[in-house]
This record gives sequence, C-alpha cells and structure tokens, in this order.
Amino acid sequence: MAGGKLSPRQKMINMMYLVLTALLALNVTKEVINAFVTINESVVLSKNNLDKKNQNTYAAFAQAMSNDPVKYKSVNDRAMNVKKAADDLNNYIEGLKTRLVRESDQIDPKDPTPTLPDMERKDDYDTPTHIMIGADDHTGKGGAADSLRQKLIAFKGLIVKNAPDGTQADYKKQLDNLLNTEDPKKGEDGKRTWELMSFYHNPVVATVALLSKFQSDIRTAESQVTDNLLASVDANIIKLDKLNAKVIANSTVVTIGSEYQADVFLSATSSTMAPEVYIGATWDSVAKQVRGGSTTPLPVEGGYAKFSARPGSEGEQKWSGVIRVKKPDGTYDGYPFQASYVAQKPNSVVSAEKMNVLYIGVDNPMAISVPGVPNNQVRVSIEGAGGSLKPNSTAGAGHYMANVTTTGQCKVKVTAEIGGKQLPMGEFVYRVKRVPDPVASISNSKGGTINKNTLKAGALVPVLENFDFEMFFKITGFKATVIRKRADPLEFTGEGNQLTSAMRDAIEKCSAGDRVIFEYIKAKMANNATDPTRSLTGITFTIQ
Repeated sequence: MAGGKLSPRQKMINMMYLVLTALLALNVTKEVINAFVTINESVVLSKNNLDKKNQNTYAAFAQAMSNDPVKYKSVNDRAMNVKKAADDLNNYIEGLKTRLVRESDQIDPKDPTPTLPDMERKDDYDTPTHIMIGADDHTGKGGAADSLRQKLIAFKGLIVKNAPDGTQADYKKQLDNLLNTEDPKKGEDGKRTWELMSFYHNPVVATVALLSKFQSDIRTAESQVTDNLLASVDANIIKLDKLNAKVIANSTVVTIGSEYQADVFLSATSSTMAPEVYIGATWDSVAKQVRGGSTTPLPVEGGYAKFSARPGSEGEQKWSGVIRVKKPDGTYDGYPFQASYVAQKPNSVVSAEKMNVLYIGVDNPMAISVPGVPNNQVRVSIEGAGGSLKPNSTAGAGHYMANVTTTGQCKVKVTAEIGGKQLPMGEFVYRVKRVPDPVASISNSKGGTINKNTLKAGALVPVLENFDFEMFFKITGFKATVIRKRADPLEFTGEGNQLTSAMRDAIEKCSAGDRVIFEYIKAKMANNATDPTRSLTGITFTIQ
C-alpha cells in the first residue's frame, strides 16, 4: 500500500513522544512537561493539515459523482463510510481531551475549557489515570482507555472492510502498525495491557498529546484509504483539486436590441499537474505525440495556460494548438483546439451632438464612448482653442459639455482602461467658429410688404437661422427711416428693440407704397459679455 507510509514529520513526532515518555519514567520534571505541550501543538497542526487535505479529496469525490454517479457510486459509498467513522472517532477523542483538561484543572461548568499551555496542573497524573484506567489498575479495563481501544479496533476493521478490493491485507498490516492496539508481549513495571502501557500514571499533558496523536493517525488512515479508493476507479484519472467558476461569452460587445449569450460552468484544474499547451501544433493520435507548432509550451498560472498575441493587421485572427496532459501511468493524451478573435484599429466614438463644429460662447454637447468599454473607464481631454471639457450630469454617463474661447481648431483625445492599462483610442480635430450673426425681424417678417398696424405693433427681434443651439441675442439700438410720397424722409433712433412712439406715429401716417427702413441695427449675445457687439443687416418694409 503505497499510501501507507508515514511522512518524515509524523515519524519524528512519534519518536519524540516515545523519548519524552521514557524521560517521564525517570521523573524528569517541568521541561519534559512543557515539551509535551509543544509535541501536542505539532501533532494538532499535522491533523488540521490532514483535515484540509481530506476535504479536497471529498470534493473530488463529489465532482466525480456529479460526472458519473454509476461509475463512482461504490467507492463513494465506501469513502463516506470511512469519513463518518473517522469523524465519530475523532469527536469521541476530542471529548476525552476536553474532559481530561477540565477535570484536572477542576473547571467550573460555566467557564470555558483552557488550552493545554494555559493549564495550571499540567503534571497531574491522578485525574487522567482515574479517567482512562478506572478502578482496576491491574488491567485498565474499567476506564475510558478500554472503550477507546475497542473503538480503534472497530475503526481499523471498518477501514479494511472499505479498502479497495485486493488491498485489504496490506491495509490490515499497515493499520496494526499505525494504530497499534495489541497488549505488550512483555509487560514493563507490571503493565501487561495496552491500556496500562498507554495511559497509566501519565501526566495530563502526555495523555492529551497521545490522544492528539491518535487523532492524527486516524486522519492519516482516512486520507490513505480515500485517496486509494478514488484512484482505484481508474488509475489514469487526473485528480482535479482546484475548482473555479468560469464564464465564456459569445461576445463582450453587445449592441442595444441584440442578445448577449454566455456559457457559465465550473472548471477543475490540478494544482500538481500542469497542462502543456503548444500553439500551432497538431496531435498525432496514433503515435500519441505533438507535431509541429511551438517547441516551448505556454506558461501556466494556477492551472491555466496564458496565451497572448499582438496582431499586426485587422480582421479575424485564427489560432489553434494542442493541450498535452501527462496521465498517472506516464503516458500522454492530447486535446486539439481552435479559436479566433477579431483585431481592429484603436477606435472610439466622439460626436458633436448639435453640429459638426464647436462654437465659442456656448455649451457644446458631446457624446464620447469607446465600443466595448464601460463609460467609467473612458478618459477624455481637449486641447487648443482655449477649450475645456466637463461631464454633462444631466445627460448621463458618456456625455460632456465642451467650451471654447478662440477660433481655429481644437483636438479631443480619448483613452480607455483595458486590461489595467490606459490605451489611446484616437484623436479628433474640430473646427472652432464664432456663433453666426442673427437676422433682424419684426412680427416674424424680415422685410417686404406689411400692414402698417402690424408693423407699428411689432418690435425688432434677432433670429439665429439654421442654428440648433438655444442661443439668444438682444437688440441694443437701431435707426428707423420713414419715407412717404411727396414728403421729406423722417429719421429716428431707438435703444433696445422697441419702436418709439414717434416711430409709430410716423408709420400711422403712411399710405400704401410708403417705405420704412430699419438699419444700423446693433445686437449683443445674451449671457456672454465678452462677445463683441454685432452689426446686423438692415431690413426694408413697404406699406400695403
């Protein structure tokens, strides 16, 4: 039974326990007592490590059962029998250890159990002898030691019964060494039974340390038989002890209205057997060999081979290879694979939402994004034309307001965080222009024939034609000339955009065919004191 050999650490612990027990017989005092505390801590650490290892084995059983319950049912049932027996016996011994410590230190029932280093009466041997040996100190058959011995014998029998077929004899021999429950062939100091040899007149620290050793040996036996049970199903099964959740999506870029699909599964890898991945290779299934491709396998991290490529051209990039795995019997299996990805130039999307230029003195809305990259991982900046860029909280993520102050050009730069790195996604040049001059109007008319009542009731209004921004101008002054037939022209000046009473009186006296001219019209951009005064084109009306 290959799994039956003790580790060097376990052999050392066993040897130290024997030496310290012998020293106790020579009445070596405090130093030996404290040494047993150290021995116990080391044994408990070994047992805990075995517990963790065994849990991985049971996880492998669970995985095997989910994959092929018919094939693994028999060995899984045996492993579960072993697990229950080991847990029950380990818990029984743990209860004995707790009882020994509490009764030796006379702990009140409401107080917690002290650890072995914190005990006050580590050298007490009366209490453990009374508990383990009982009243019959000639055989030790009346105490807990006798019950423990019977449980150990039963445990060994259960291990042998549930061991893989054909290994029972080997297991019986190994377990008789690992968990020896035989009476000594030649008693020492009158100790003719296993109970007396193991527990009579030993201080509590030595008794607890020995019980911890039994727990460690029980977990060792459990580990050996469960490992061999799993391996007995198929000697070439690769043990997978690391489970990871994986998601493989059909695409990481999904447009609105299309469907996102992904495969979600549990992957299993081996922490001790790394796969060998050869890129560009093929697998010869007859000769069981890798043909062609790379001669050096990909690096492996955490059971996964890491592939990287730097494409030099756009379009679909196909790649393939072989995963070669060494089986427990030393032979190899190969698993060919094919994959592809699409390479494209660095790109991003930047658009001025109103027009294809940026205007001075207004908030220019812009939408900036990078396909496949979340908006919070996109960084933008603007250079030139005294420009600045700030998020548009009203419109939401990916929307900005650009402001510029001088004519010419500006450049919008976009980067994106991909794979933990900031990568450039493009630069975009925009023309910067001044807001165009508005056109003056009165009563929604920009000249031509007009009713005199409509004209005199109106006011000068500046209108931005074919301009989508919400931008307003105000008239600051103008000159009006009224030309009547057979009369001298009348000239008036006004401030603001309203006609004066003198202008309205003159218009009221007009007849059909008389003309009214508005010129030297001045306008200023509202809410922008730095924009210069605009001189607007005059307008001429003919009274109908």
